[in-house]
Amino acid sequence: MKVREQGNSLVVTVPKKFGIKSGTEVIAVKGKDGSFTYIPKMKNPFTDENVHFEHNSEEFDDHTTGREEI
Repeated sequence: MKVREQGNSLVVTVPKKFGIKSGTEVIAVKGKDGSFTYIPKMKNPFTDENVHFEHNSEEFDDHTTGREEI
């Protein structure tokens, strides 16, 4: 693969054999050794309607765990 210029940006072409869909959002992370890694961007669980946190409340009761003052 080769880095090329496109306007004011640098572009790395991703081969189709990697199976990444067009339009996939990624986060770029630069390593100390000059390497870079692209990580698929995850949805924010707090704004995603399909994520529900209610089930976690069943795991906790109203007991304190240490020296909390209530």
